[in-house]
Amino acid sequence: MKMIALLILPILCLATRGDDPPPPSEKDGESRLREQYLLAAKKYEFFLDKDRKVPLAFEPKPIFHWSTDNDWSGDLFVWMAKGRPQVIGCILSSPTKPERTAIHEFHTLATEPLGPVEMTAKYRWEPKAGVEFKKLDGVPAATAAGRLPQMRALSRDLHAWMQADGKWELRLLPQPLFRYQPTEGDVIDGSLFTWVWTRGTDPELIVAIECHRTPKGLEWRYAPLRFTTREIWLVQDDKELWRVPVHREEGKEICTGLYTTRPVGKIAVPVEKK
Repeated sequence: MKMIALLILPILCLATRGDDPPPPSEKDGESRLREQYLLAAKKYEFFLDKDRKVPLAFEPKPIFHWSTDNDWSGDLFVWMAKGRPQVIGCILSSPTKPERTAIHEFHTLATEPLGPVEMTAKYRWEPKAGVEFKKLDGVPAATAAGRLPQMRALSRDLHAWMQADGKWELRLLPQPLFRYQPTEGDVIDGSLFTWVWTRGTDPELIVAIECHRTPKGLEWRYAPLRFTTREIWLVQDDKELWRVPVHREEGKEICTGLYTTRPVGKIAVPVEKK
């Protein structure tokens, strides 16, 4: 019986082997697509100052992978200075055929204007202002371990809404996308939290919650960052804290806003379906 089995096995192997390699699986296709996201992100060079003398450090590991049930997907990346994210970027693509449409979107997290940047979509991003942080109630814990549950609790007190064929409440993901503890400056701790729509985990809004050192002691501050072109707003205890209208750049040669997004062409790496 063992001898018969040994004779049959090579025949079965020959029968299942073809001249062409097996088609890539859905997982393999997704991996190749995300490799393209990383290559696209690596091409950007951001500077903390207008004179472009202080470059930001690109973190090659995405802080978040996301996808939707209708086959959109993207990766979030950060560019850092002294242990703090200063730019957040999303490299994403839509399920157009036969090639996917690539879209890049960015938001500054710097509190001063960034240096001008030549973008892949053939325009210049030159934010004329920095992000404004506002105070949140509560007293930060003295230790990093004590502050993390506080930041989570602060995020749960915030509620995000978006206008998209009606008014939609967005869903908060319970874990922060990214936690950071800067080595210099007044910020000693921070986390990035995101709210997503119903169709998957696409970040529509990111809120940075930070612990700042002030002359009066430690205090919590926050800054909302849009990652959608739709109208979006933030509410706490039925009080509106922040709202931005529909975003339109209209193909201008220079974008001076805190947020920018444009299509950049095609990605010839389709995700294979089983």
